[in-house]
Amino acid sequence: MMKLVWISAVGALAVCALLSSQPGISRAVPRGDSSVSTGQNSEIETSEKAVWEAAKAKDMKRFASLVGDDARMIFASGMVTRSEYIHSIADRNITSYSLRNFQVLAPAKDTTIVIYEATISGIFKGKPVSSFSVREASVWVKRLGKWIAVLNQETPLP
Repeated sequence: MMKLVWISAVGALAVCALLSSQPGISRAVPRGDSSVSTGQNSEIETSEKAVWEAAKAKDMKRFASLVGDDARMIFASGMVTRSEYIHSIADRNITSYSLRNFQVLAPAKDTTIVIYEATISGIFKGKPVSSFSVREASVWVKRLGKWIAVLNQETPLP
């Protein structure tokens, strides 16, 4: 039995040595360069702000042009699809908001993540909502040459 374990271990080491010596094959996990150009940073921030303006103005045509039909939005009240958000817009009234401390990351060529803080007040289902702050994170992907939001996560700040 011990001989079989020894042979298996030596065999496994031999296979690893053989694979690692193959030219042009890297076993390292690539670490992406998540730096973002100034132009891309500005474009993503502008797009994120446009989503907020469309939601505040209840301009669902503009909202739908910025947010993918497969998108998900995660709020303290639950997760909704783009379609569900659009259908619930009558219940959501953003009376004021401010956005600050933007960070834009690009983990892949056609994927961008924007993280920032927002302070919001408004009316939800007919009830006033006093000003509260959240940390926002949105994922944008480039589709047919245009940045589209596909995920938004909102986390309440203390």
